[in-house]
Amino acid sequence: AHVVDAQRMRTENDLEIGVRRWLGNDTPSYRIEIVSGDPAATIAAEADARAVDLVVTGRHRRRPVADLFVGTTVERLLRLTRRPILVVNNPNQSPYQSVLIPVDFSDASTAAIRFATTFLPKANLHLFHAYKGAFQDYVAALSLTFSREERARFAGPIGEQAKQAMSRLIDTLRLGARGPSITIKNGDASALVEEELALQKTDLVVMETHARSGIAHALIGSVAETVLSLSACDMLVVPVPEPSWSSAHQDLT
Repeated sequence: AHVVDAQRMRTENDLEIGVRRWLGNDTPSYRIEIVSGDPAATIAAEADARAVDLVVTGRHRRRPVADLFVGTTVERLLRLTRRPILVVNNPNQSPYQSVLIPVDFSDASTAAIRFATTFLPKANLHLFHAYKGAFQDYVAALSLTFSREERARFAGPIGEQAKQAMSRLIDTLRLGARGPSITIKNGDASALVEEELALQKTDLVVMETHARSGIAHALIGSVAETVLSLSACDMLVVPVPEPSWSSAHQDLT
């Protein structure tokens, strides 16, 4: 017990010093709470118990062997909590100006956009959609000689449908006044998001992920995982509960 108490006192002192160092005279009201237990599970439990609006965390260091099986603390936290999480990668980030939001026209994607517009009322929004046509992956696998433009032809009218869907989404969410920039490309979503981040000056990426339970905790979504592991900019993840089986069944019928 005395070892735990000593560690708790040392940690609290370090946090107090950190608050004064980074925030100076602009320090808001705050409370330091130190809890023992598994980091991801404990943070998720505290966030839910206190009904917080936002969890803010840095990208934790990786452990070569353990993370291979269970993931980093941040990755596990994304699977456990139902609270929005801001993952800070850039320690020198100024207020967010340029925000990239991958869009797949799902209810989860729409919820992420709504949260982002409220959370960042003055930021420039960049809506990004990637699409594929039927058999496109199969055709690409048969030959590596097709250019991107040639492969896009196999998508047929899907590109035009995506443009129309994006216009309807902007109208539905009343984003016209925000003047969001729009990019619609053909290809793999993870690769195109990574490419877009390299091309554009992006301060923040906003992603949605489904709040799952049970065995589905093993995945948080390939695109979100790719951005989290590769992006140098900050990332805001908005968990969206999956519909229950009964509600999904009613929708189908």
